[in-house]
Amino acid sequence: MAGEAQCLSYAGCNFLRQRLVLSTLSGRPLKIRKIRAKEEDPGLRDFEASFIRLIDKVTNGSRIEINQTGTTLYYQPGLLCGGSLEHDCSPSRSIGYYLESLLCLAPFMKHPLKIVLKGVTNDQVDPSVDVLKATALPLLKKFGIDGENLEIKINRRGMPPKGGGEILFACPVRKVLQPIQFTDPGKIKRIRGTAYSVRVSPQMANRMVESARSILNKFLPDIYIYTDHMKGVNSG
Repeated sequence: MAGEAQCLSYAGCNFLRQRLVLSTLSGRPLKIRKIRAKEEDPGLRDFEASFIRLIDKVTNGSRIEINQTGTTLYYQPGLLCGGSLEHDCSPSRSIGYYLESLLCLAPFMKHPLKIVLKGVTNDQVDPSVDVLKATALPLLKKFGIDGENLEIKINRRGMPPKGGGEILFACPVRKVLQPIQFTDPGKIKRIRGTAYSVRVSPQMANRMVESARSILNKFLPDIYIYTDHMKGVNSG
Protein backbone atom coordinates (compact mmCIF):
# COMPACT_ATOMS: atom_id res chain seq x y z
CA MET A 1 0.00 0.00 0.00
CA ALA A 2 2.85 2.37 0.75
CA GLY A 3 4.30 1.81 -2.73
CA GLU A 4 0.94 2.55 -4.36
CA ALA A 5 0.61 5.75 -2.32
CA GLN A 6 3.99 7.02 -3.54
CA CYS A 7 3.26 6.22 -7.20
CA LEU A 8 2.61 9.35 -9.24
CA SER A 9 -0.49 9.12 -11.42
CA TYR A 10 -1.22 11.16 -14.55
CA ALA A 11 -3.56 11.03 -17.53
CA GLY A 12 -2.85 11.92 -21.15
CA CYS A 13 0.23 12.09 -23.35
CA ASN A 14 1.26 15.67 -22.53
CA PHE A 15 4.68 16.21 -20.93
CA LEU A 16 5.60 12.53 -21.27
CA ARG A 17 9.35 13.24 -21.43
CA GLN A 18 9.31 15.65 -18.50
CA ARG A 19 7.35 13.20 -16.36
CA LEU A 20 9.73 10.33 -17.10
CA VAL A 21 12.82 12.49 -16.51
CA LEU A 22 11.57 13.86 -13.19
CA SER A 23 10.46 10.39 -12.12
CA THR A 24 13.96 9.09 -12.87
CA LEU A 25 15.68 11.90 -10.96
CA SER A 26 13.37 11.65 -7.94
CA GLY A 27 13.22 7.84 -7.89
CA ARG A 28 9.42 7.83 -7.64
CA PRO A 29 7.39 5.35 -9.75
CA LEU A 30 4.99 6.73 -12.31
CA LYS A 31 1.76 5.60 -13.95
CA ILE A 32 0.25 7.37 -16.95
CA ARG A 33 -3.25 6.41 -18.11
CA LYS A 34 -5.49 7.35 -21.05
CA ILE A 35 -2.64 8.00 -23.51
CA ARG A 36 -4.58 9.17 -26.60
CA ALA A 37 -7.41 6.90 -25.47
CA LYS A 38 -10.09 8.71 -27.52
CA GLU A 39 -8.13 8.99 -30.78
CA GLU A 40 -8.50 6.70 -33.79
CA ASP A 41 -4.93 5.51 -33.28
CA PRO A 42 -4.68 5.25 -29.47
CA GLY A 43 -1.58 4.67 -27.38
CA LEU A 44 2.08 5.59 -27.54
CA ARG A 45 3.66 6.75 -30.79
CA ASP A 46 6.83 5.18 -32.19
CA PHE A 47 9.01 8.14 -31.13
CA GLU A 48 7.67 7.92 -27.57
CA ALA A 49 8.37 4.18 -27.46
CA SER A 50 11.90 4.91 -28.70
CA PHE A 51 12.33 7.49 -25.93
CA ILE A 52 11.22 4.94 -23.32
CA ARG A 53 13.80 2.47 -24.69
CA LEU A 54 16.45 5.20 -24.37
CA ILE A 55 15.52 5.79 -20.72
CA ASP A 56 15.77 2.03 -20.16
CA LYS A 57 19.28 2.02 -21.68
CA VAL A 58 20.71 4.81 -19.50
CA THR A 59 19.26 3.28 -16.32
CA ASN A 60 19.81 -0.05 -14.59
CA GLY A 61 16.95 -1.98 -13.00
CA SER A 62 14.07 0.07 -14.42
CA ARG A 63 10.69 -1.63 -14.62
CA ILE A 64 8.50 -0.64 -17.56
CA GLU A 65 5.03 -2.02 -18.22
CA ILE A 66 2.80 -1.04 -21.17
CA ASN A 67 -0.64 -2.52 -21.79
CA GLN A 68 -1.64 -4.06 -25.13
CA THR A 69 -3.23 -0.90 -26.53
CA GLY A 70 -0.35 1.31 -25.37
CA THR A 71 -2.70 3.63 -23.48
CA THR A 72 -1.28 2.88 -20.01
CA LEU A 73 2.37 3.13 -18.99
CA TYR A 74 3.87 2.13 -15.64
CA TYR A 75 7.46 3.15 -14.97
CA GLN A 76 9.52 2.35 -11.90
CA PRO A 77 12.90 4.07 -12.30
CA GLY A 78 16.19 2.34 -11.74
CA LEU A 79 19.65 3.77 -11.14
CA LEU A 80 21.24 6.11 -13.68
CA CYS A 81 24.28 4.13 -14.80
CA GLY A 82 25.63 5.94 -17.89
CA GLY A 83 28.63 4.51 -19.74
CA SER A 84 29.17 4.09 -23.49
CA LEU A 85 25.86 3.58 -25.29
CA GLU A 86 24.25 3.75 -28.72
CA HIS A 87 20.63 4.42 -29.63
CA ASP A 88 18.66 4.54 -32.89
CA CYS A 89 16.15 7.38 -32.60
CA SER A 90 12.81 7.25 -34.37
CA PRO A 91 12.88 9.29 -37.62
CA SER A 92 9.45 10.72 -36.69
CA ARG A 93 11.22 13.22 -34.41
CA SER A 94 14.70 14.66 -34.52
CA ILE A 95 17.59 13.75 -32.24
CA GLY A 96 16.97 16.99 -30.33
CA TYR A 97 13.77 15.45 -28.91
CA TYR A 98 15.88 12.81 -27.15
CA LEU A 99 18.94 14.96 -26.46
CA GLU A 100 16.97 17.55 -24.46
CA SER A 101 16.12 14.95 -21.82
CA LEU A 102 19.61 13.44 -21.79
CA LEU A 103 21.02 16.88 -20.96
CA CYS A 104 18.93 16.82 -17.76
CA LEU A 105 19.93 13.28 -16.76
CA ALA A 106 23.57 13.04 -17.86
CA PRO A 107 25.25 14.93 -14.95
CA PHE A 108 23.72 12.56 -12.38
CA MET A 109 24.88 9.25 -13.88
CA LYS A 110 27.02 6.75 -11.98
CA HIS A 111 29.57 6.78 -14.81
CA PRO A 112 30.28 9.53 -17.37
CA LEU A 113 27.84 9.26 -20.25
CA LYS A 114 29.10 8.82 -23.80
CA ILE A 115 26.27 8.04 -26.19
CA VAL A 116 25.89 7.92 -29.97
CA LEU A 117 22.43 8.93 -31.21
CA LYS A 118 21.38 8.09 -34.77
CA GLY A 119 18.47 9.61 -36.67
CA VAL A 120 17.31 13.02 -37.92
CA THR A 121 19.60 15.86 -36.84
CA ASN A 122 17.54 18.78 -38.19
CA ASP A 123 13.81 19.19 -38.75
CA GLN A 124 11.08 21.81 -38.36
CA VAL A 125 9.56 20.41 -35.14
CA ASP A 126 12.25 19.98 -32.47
CA PRO A 127 15.34 22.00 -31.54
CA SER A 128 18.19 20.99 -33.82
CA VAL A 129 21.45 19.57 -32.53
CA ASP A 130 23.13 22.84 -33.55
CA VAL A 131 20.76 24.87 -31.35
CA LEU A 132 21.33 22.63 -28.32
CA LYS A 133 25.08 22.71 -28.88
CA ALA A 134 25.08 26.52 -28.96
CA THR A 135 22.66 27.08 -26.05
CA ALA A 136 22.53 24.09 -23.70
CA LEU A 137 26.28 23.48 -23.34
CA PRO A 138 27.09 27.06 -22.21
CA LEU A 139 24.19 26.81 -19.75
CA LEU A 140 25.53 23.55 -18.32
CA LYS A 141 28.93 25.19 -17.85
CA LYS A 142 27.31 27.87 -15.70
CA PHE A 143 26.17 25.09 -13.36
CA GLY A 144 29.75 23.83 -13.05
CA ILE A 145 29.47 21.04 -15.61
CA ASP A 146 32.48 21.54 -17.85
CA GLY A 147 35.73 19.99 -18.98
CA GLU A 148 36.96 18.16 -22.04
CA ASN A 149 34.38 15.40 -21.55
CA LEU A 150 31.44 17.75 -22.20
CA GLU A 151 30.72 17.89 -25.91
CA ILE A 152 28.15 17.48 -28.66
CA LYS A 153 29.71 16.42 -31.94
CA ILE A 154 27.86 16.02 -35.23
CA ASN A 155 29.41 13.12 -37.14
CA ARG A 156 26.77 12.94 -39.87
CA ARG A 157 23.73 15.02 -40.69
CA GLY A 158 20.39 13.37 -41.33
CA MET A 159 17.31 14.95 -42.89
CA PRO A 160 13.67 13.79 -42.79
CA PRO A 161 12.13 11.42 -43.61
CA LYS A 162 14.83 8.72 -43.43
CA GLY A 163 17.39 10.36 -41.16
CA GLY A 164 20.81 8.76 -41.34
CA GLY A 165 22.47 11.33 -39.07
CA GLU A 166 24.74 10.57 -36.16
CA ILE A 167 25.88 12.64 -33.18
CA LEU A 168 28.05 12.01 -30.15
CA PHE A 169 27.06 13.38 -26.74
CA ALA A 170 29.47 13.12 -23.83
CA CYS A 171 28.99 14.53 -20.33
CA PRO A 172 30.97 14.18 -17.07
CA VAL A 173 29.39 13.31 -13.73
CA ARG A 174 28.48 16.10 -11.32
CA LYS A 175 26.50 15.10 -8.25
CA VAL A 176 26.13 18.70 -7.03
CA LEU A 177 25.34 21.67 -9.26
CA GLN A 178 26.49 25.22 -8.60
CA PRO A 179 23.55 27.56 -7.89
CA ILE A 180 23.32 30.50 -10.27
CA GLN A 181 21.32 33.71 -10.62
CA PHE A 182 20.45 34.13 -14.26
CA THR A 183 17.64 36.68 -14.41
CA ASP A 184 19.14 39.48 -16.53
CA PRO A 185 19.29 38.42 -20.19
CA GLY A 186 21.47 41.41 -21.11
CA LYS A 187 21.76 42.89 -24.59
CA ILE A 188 22.59 41.19 -27.86
CA LYS A 189 26.18 42.11 -28.75
CA ARG A 190 27.06 39.53 -31.38
CA ILE A 191 25.41 36.87 -33.50
CA ARG A 192 26.81 33.46 -34.39
CA GLY A 193 25.10 30.87 -36.52
CA THR A 194 25.48 27.84 -38.75
CA ALA A 195 24.23 27.41 -42.30
CA TYR A 196 24.20 23.71 -43.18
CA SER A 197 23.57 21.92 -46.45
CA VAL A 198 23.56 18.28 -47.54
CA ARG A 199 23.35 16.69 -50.98
CA VAL A 200 23.22 20.09 -52.72
CA SER A 201 25.77 22.54 -54.07
CA PRO A 202 27.98 24.17 -51.39
CA GLN A 203 26.94 27.51 -52.87
CA MET A 204 23.51 27.06 -51.28
CA ALA A 205 24.97 27.53 -47.79
CA ASN A 206 26.95 30.58 -48.93
CA ARG A 207 23.79 32.14 -50.36
CA MET A 208 21.98 31.56 -47.05
CA VAL A 209 24.82 33.30 -45.19
CA GLU A 210 24.72 36.29 -47.55
CA SER A 211 20.94 36.62 -47.22
CA ALA A 212 21.05 36.40 -43.42
CA ARG A 213 23.88 38.93 -43.16
CA SER A 214 22.09 41.39 -45.44
CA ILE A 215 19.27 41.56 -42.88
CA LEU A 216 21.19 41.20 -39.60
CA ASN A 217 23.89 43.75 -40.52
CA LYS A 218 21.25 46.45 -40.23
CA PHE A 219 21.20 45.82 -36.47
CA LEU A 220 24.66 44.52 -35.50
CA PRO A 221 28.11 44.60 -37.10
CA ASP A 222 29.57 41.59 -35.21
CA ILE A 223 28.06 38.69 -37.15
CA TYR A 224 29.70 35.43 -38.12
CA ILE A 225 27.79 32.54 -39.66
CA TYR A 226 29.62 29.27 -40.25
CA THR A 227 28.93 27.08 -43.26
CA ASP A 228 28.68 23.32 -42.81
CA HIS A 229 28.40 21.34 -46.03
CA MET A 230 28.40 17.55 -45.84
CA LYS A 231 28.51 15.15 -48.75
CA GLY A 232 28.81 11.43 -49.33
CA VAL A 233 28.30 9.17 -46.31
CA ASN A 234 28.35 12.18 -43.96
CA SER A 235 25.18 13.59 -45.53
CA GLY A 236 22.93 10.86 -44.12
